[in-house]
Formats: sequence, C-alpha cells, structure tokens
Amino acid sequence: MLLLLVASLPARAGVEPCNTAQMRIEMTALLRRAAEDRPVNITFATRADGVKLPAAVIEQYPEEITIILQHEFDRLVVSDDGFEVGVWFNRKYARLTVPFDAIRSLWDGKVLMCTNDQL
Repeated sequence: MLLLLVASLPARAGVEPCNTAQMRIEMTALLRRAAEDRPVNITFATRADGVKLPAAVIEQYPEEITIILQHEFDRLVVSDDGFEVGVWFNRKYARLTVPFDAIRSLWDGKVLMCTNDQL
C-alpha cells in the first residue's frame, strides 16, 4: 500500500544530510531493496527541479510529500541521480520521477537514514 503523509516524520540530531555523495550511494542501495517487504519512507519537495508528479498531487501537497514504498508500487528504476516509480494516487496510476536533490528525508522502516537542514 502506498501511504501519503502531510507532515514529515520527526528528524533526529546527528543524522547525515541527504545530499552527500555517500548518502546518495546508500539511498540507491536502500531503494533497490524496497521490494523486500520493508518500508522505505521518502519525503521530497514536490516543486523541486526534475520532480514529476500529477498536477492534482502537487496542488494537494504544494511544498512536500512523504511516500512510503512497500507493497503497491511497480517498475522502480534507481539511477545515480534519483529514481522513478509507478504508484497509485486515489486509485489512479502515476509515474513519479524524484531526483535525489529533491529528497528532504529518507527512512528505512523506523530508522532515519538522512535529512536535510531545510526541514
């Protein structure tokens, strides 16, 4: 199931920023394991350069959105710069494109992997 959250999950002190080279490598590996029945929570800026979302989603979430990839998503493609994934919003299929630069926080289950100071 894909869940959408309006509020971000709380950040923790001492967590690495999402925009480092090392964190991009870790995000790439984590996203590739999302299909292993473990939730990956991703908060990203909806209007950042390179983000592709349906207009209705951007209208509803004009600043940021949190998606949880766990069960109902398909064709996850992870590159060095970001990821693309097929998800459903209100029973309508959409293909998302999210550059790593747009990510504000990323959780592996309940563990905060990275966050940006912009939160």
